[in-house]
Amino acid sequence: KQMVWKYLILIISLLCPTYAKSQAFPVTGLGQCVDFISAASTTLTSQIQAHVGVRAYGLPPSYDPLTAKILVPPYSCESNDWPGLYKTVGYLSHELGHHEAGVPNIDAPITKAQYVERNCVWEAKAVVNNAVVSDQIRVASEGFVEVPLISENSAKLWSMWSGGESLVDIGKVFCGNNHVASGKTYTKQHEDYYDANYPW
Repeated sequence: KQMVWKYLILIISLLCPTYAKSQAFPVTGLGQCVDFISAASTTLTSQIQAHVGVRAYGLPPSYDPLTAKILVPPYSCESNDWPGLYKTVGYLSHELGHHEAGVPNIDAPITKAQYVERNCVWEAKAVVNNAVVSDQIRVASEGFVEVPLISENSAKLWSMWSGGESLVDIGKVFCGNNHVASGKTYTKQHEDYYDANYPW
């Protein structure tokens, strides 16, 4: 099975000279196949090299601002699941987008609307990072590798990103149409958290 993905590397490298010239593979800690796909994005490569936290497989996918630890859903390079591989890179770029954005300022005093907007802009920054990385990998692989946006409404978010819409608007659409584990939308989750915990 290891030979299959190495064969894929050879094929992509031969078909896509730009990809073959990409810099040395970053070490993601998630397997050599993830390293290889990540190397096609200069943005993702530099973010991986700068990120000092742990990157590991686990659920739920997340970024912990206190430890800088990133978790992405379990994946094995031996599975030969190419869509799963590309999705893993999508999750990695989304969570690194949170890391790059830094923690939003939600110190009191803050209104509920401000609290929701700032948290949703934080999500928008992760979406945009995911989109930038995906676009770079698509170009470098000459369309061979398609890294998805990690969202339930990716077509709309792609359109908003490519149309240059604001982080506030992207965040509003993301939070209103994506759900946390409880089934609530991100918007509802943030509103409920504010109601239960403000002032913190």
